[in-house]
Amino acid sequence: MPGWTALYLAGDVALSAWMLRRDFRRRGRSAAIATAELLGSVCLALPALAYLDTDFAALLDDAARWSLFTLGLLALGCFGWRDVRASLADPRTAWLPPRRRWLITALGPGMMLAAALPEVWWGGLALAR
Repeated sequence: MPGWTALYLAGDVALSAWMLRRDFRRRGRSAAIATAELLGSVCLALPALAYLDTDFAALLDDAARWSLFTLGLLALGCFGWRDVRASLADPRTAWLPPRRRWLITALGPGMMLAAALPEVWWGGLALAR
């Protein structure tokens, strides 16, 4: 595995963990959910990494790539929906008109999905090979 591959995976995990640092500090249920979200991010990154690096792709068979990609997409959808529900329940936005509140609510998951788009694309291309 080339050095940049390990750097990509470490950077992905580090960035995801940094974004979830508040949940990890709370411990308990919140930390368990953050851990599941972090593992989902890794599951989505591994098939993308298989597309970018053919040496790494040789380590994973098709069943492993499909299962990791499916788990990653499932985690992405579940935690996107969780973010929508948390944003709608946030009392700091309760005073906003409904249309503006939905706009602010859509920004969080929208940015999360936009950031995951390259990994979803590369993972899909790795599965198509």
